[in-house]
Amino acid sequence: MLRSTTALAAVLLAASAAAAASPSASPDPKSLLVPDGELAKARELVQKLGSEQYAEREEAELALAQMGRLARAALLEAVNNDASAEVRTRSQGLLPRATSLEMKARLDVFLADTDGKFDHDLAGWTQFRELVRTTHTVLGFPVRTDPALDGAARTVFAELVAAPANRHLLFAIGGQQAELGALATARQQELYSQKYPRAVFVAGGGVRPPAARRDPSLADVLTLLLAEYQAGASFVPPRSAPISVLVQSAGVSQAIAAGDDRGKVCRAVLTAWFRTRQDPMDQYNAMTLAGTLALPEVACDLATRLLRNQAAVAGYRSMAATTLVRSGTKAHLPALEGAMDDKAVVFTVRRAVPNKPGEIAAHEIQLRDLALIVGLLITQQSPEDYGFVDQYGKGARAGTANFNYTRFYVPEEKRDAAQAKWKEWRAKNP
Repeated sequence: MLRSTTALAAVLLAASAAAAASPSASPDPKSLLVPDGELAKARELVQKLGSEQYAEREEAELALAQMGRLARAALLEAVNNDASAEVRTRSQGLLPRATSLEMKARLDVFLADTDGKFDHDLAGWTQFRELVRTTHTVLGFPVRTDPALDGAARTVFAELVAAPANRHLLFAIGGQQAELGALATARQQELYSQKYPRAVFVAGGGVRPPAARRDPSLADVLTLLLAEYQAGASFVPPRSAPISVLVQSAGVSQAIAAGDDRGKVCRAVLTAWFRTRQDPMDQYNAMTLAGTLALPEVACDLATRLLRNQAAVAGYRSMAATTLVRSGTKAHLPALEGAMDDKAVVFTVRRAVPNKPGEIAAHEIQLRDLALIVGLLITQQSPEDYGFVDQYGKGARAGTANFNYTRFYVPEEKRDAAQAKWKEWRAKNP
């Protein structure tokens, strides 16, 4: 069955006034309801699209085009269900314009509802509002959502839909995830190219100078993050340009730091995007970006996940461990302990054996060792008391900047005892 959102994004770019509410637009979505008489008229005209008389088919098609959005429901029904190939084909040709006018009308009504008194069936809006709302749970089950930020969310969403390129993404939300992911990737590349324009070689050997540089707006970046979040990380193709560059140049940090409701909306979108990162490189870049944007809780959450990501290279895991140590917080200990059974080798320490010239001893640093070290440091315990060897000297504790994942190793014969001692300590210090 045809999804109306599939063709929606492309045709909306042609709606020149879609970003501003019509002066006569009602704020009540009920004003968009199609009268029964108009719906019956449209259905009758749709059936004439399959007439044996060419002139009658042409007249019906022209009449349906003139009905605009009022004919959309009848056209959609025909595209999906009519037995006549002629009716389906002609309806398919009329549907994009009717859909464009329908969505423009919905947007006009949304923007006219300046007090936010009504619920609006506008692609992207419901998902955006629910993302921003705080969901309260009991025993893991959602019981209510807090609409305190609805007003700010509505204001920000209106900023997002003001640009045609952003509408192109927003109105694709709710359609196919793979399609939305591809659109988001293309939009990111477009924004990156606008920020770093290049000279273009033209036919005949000439060179067209680069266009004027343009930094992305806050609305551009929030729309992109929302689209990627809604598409899901697995449906967003690998990026060829770092998204962190766009985020840092769009005023996101300043918006969050303001601490007002608008800043809280921005923070909610960014945090949701952070938490959907799955690829090790994405997680590493997101963790670094979260630290830059002064979001330590998010950075630590990403660090915990990255530390446990078996596909991540040792360098990424080391920075994850460093992030957790520097935070000095115990909030992530339960998640961190989930990695204390992982025997994946992240590094091998090779040291000369004392009094045995030419002999080298190899000591594995496993993920469980690294997780335990982080746990010890953020709980202000001495790794040496657990049998660990400090290669670089003593004194590294929570909050220090000189932690390195190669710093501590535990001899094989002491590893099990170290883990057992930690469990004993945790039992006494839950």
